[in-house]
Amino acid sequence: MELYPKRVFQRQLKLQAEFIIISSEQINSALKERDVTKVFYSIQNFLNASANIAKCLFGSGGRKCAQRKSLRESIGVDENSPFKNVSARNNFEHMDERIDRWWGESRRHNLCDLNITPAGFIQGFETVEWFRNFDPETTDITFFSEKFNLQEIVDEVQRIYPKLQEEAGKPHWE
Repeated sequence: MELYPKRVFQRQLKLQAEFIIISSEQINSALKERDVTKVFYSIQNFLNASANIAKCLFGSGGRKCAQRKSLRESIGVDENSPFKNVSARNNFEHMDERIDRWWGESRRHNLCDLNITPAGFIQGFETVEWFRNFDPETTDITFFSEKFNLQEIVDEVQRIYPKLQEEAGKPHWE
């Protein structure tokens, strides 16, 4: 990857990392306020920023992933990064498809959505009937049976943010 686009990517990654930090603070604040709508609004923003980071770092797979290797190396991200797991985030992005899937697969057409509770606390629903559930104890967001841990992303952001600041602050001609 040429230096100039690498710097542009690094600056965008830094911005998206800051969005994750802001969103995580908003999640915590909304939990204290017991505002379910704000909790899930903040989670959705968190997941959106996380997805943007994943796209910058790994592309949509294939050759973009290989092309972005030097970008990942420049900020210390490897193939085991939690940013690489996009399946749970895709559930939020493709809500329309998930609703169609729920309607087609659910036998009773029950829907369990926008819950803030430990996993397993609510019983009697099929996997396809579980939309958004957030466990504040584990920071797992679950959609259908797919779990995504928000704290793993926050930890990864905190780990790479100093390097992002350093690299994003460099000129694009050096």
